[in-house]
Amino acid sequence: MLASNIVQAAVAGMIGILYSLGSLSFLILLVMLFVLNSGAQFVRPAVTAMIPGITEKEDLSTANSLFSLSTSVNQVAGYGIGGIVVLALGVAVPFYYDSLTFLFAAAMLSLITRSLGAISKGVHDPMSLSPDQVSFREKFVQGLRFIRGSKFLIQLVIVGLVVNFFGAGVFALLAPYAKNVISGNAGTYGAILTTYSVGAVLGSVLVGKLEIRNYVGKMLFVGVIGQGLVIVGIGFTTVLFLALALSFAVGVLQTMVNVPITVLIQTKVPGDMLGRVFTSLVALLTIVAPVSSALAGGLATSISIGRTFQIFGGLIVLACAVGYLLFRELRDSSY
Repeated sequence: MLASNIVQAAVAGMIGILYSLGSLSFLILLVMLFVLNSGAQFVRPAVTAMIPGITEKEDLSTANSLFSLSTSVNQVAGYGIGGIVVLALGVAVPFYYDSLTFLFAAAMLSLITRSLGAISKGVHDPMSLSPDQVSFREKFVQGLRFIRGSKFLIQLVIVGLVVNFFGAGVFALLAPYAKNVISGNAGTYGAILTTYSVGAVLGSVLVGKLEIRNYVGKMLFVGVIGQGLVIVGIGFTTVLFLALALSFAVGVLQTMVNVPITVLIQTKVPGDMLGRVFTSLVALLTIVAPVSSALAGGLATSISIGRTFQIFGGLIVLACAVGYLLFRELRDSSY
């Protein structure tokens, strides 16, 4: 996590510098965004693997809700202020500020006792080797093998691939949606993302309060189907107020799905395998995002952004309804 934040700080700062110098080409931007987001992928699995080691099982839902809450509150501030700062001070300033926030995160991480991130030797390590003696490739393969041996995780991957495929396409179109459909600007885009994050804050609070241990699987399907219906609604919306309200609803529903599922994985996967399994899960679920974004862009150019939202949202509803009927192991999951 420390290394990831330092790398992201350097990349964000470099984007700002190159933009200020007039040397930021589109190709360079794509490469630097690739590096930036690659670094980000190390953080979430590490955090997810650490949380069960520092809290009791019955408190996992609250702990994960708190982590989600802090993330969402930061997004509220970042998205809300970001759009205004871009309009007032230009594009470069937010990148410099973002670079400083990564450095601040690294400083905070350096204050955490390193033993909390240590993974004890477990029976899942090949030939009883210590974790430090196992290569990254082998750990990644171990995660994939564990997923392959769990019907629950396989079903989760299938549902997640469908949701992430269409969800990534929707997210890729939010900026042009704010500009071309809502007739807005950078502030409008920031407002849409802000209301989404405010919804995520509320969802995090609700999950922390509700007793959902016996209904995690059902909540997953209900929440995802709800998101699909809301995305369809966004496709019909050309009014900013309605777009903000629907974006808020997506934030609530997504958090009420993500947090319980994270807790479910934490309780079903052994501690020494958790980081590996979660890393493999993230890799499997995000591999479709580039294809989805490209498809969504081409489709929106051909038939309109709104129509693309309607199609993607409708397919999410249809796929998850079928999954609810077929995937009993996932549907009936609890912890």
